[in-house]
Amino acid sequence: MDLPKQNGTLRRMRDARLRKLHDIGPCLAGSLVQFPNHNSRYLTDKVKGKTRTMYIPLDRLDEVKQWNANHKQAKQLLDELSQIQRALLQGEIQAARLSHRSS
Repeated sequence: MDLPKQNGTLRRMRDARLRKLHDIGPCLAGSLVQFPNHNSRYLTDKVKGKTRTMYIPLDRLDEVKQWNANHKQAKQLLDELSQIQRALLQGEIQAARLSHRSS
């Protein structure tokens, strides 16, 4: 992501992403899979290096898909927030160095 240098713009970008993150709703990590020759769906994830599988009833599938999409969106927003916050911190450190030099 290309980020601007202006702290005000970076702060507005950060605040907008924080608002989006607040509005996401329930999240559920994992992958939704369908095994060959089966109509049912499963949610898989890793815990301590081992795959964990959970049966998802078909009547809950749309809800679980939304939760999974919410998780992916939240993860993307957190990555963007981290980049923005890093840029803000870098700018503050540089400004402090410049003000320290001119003192």
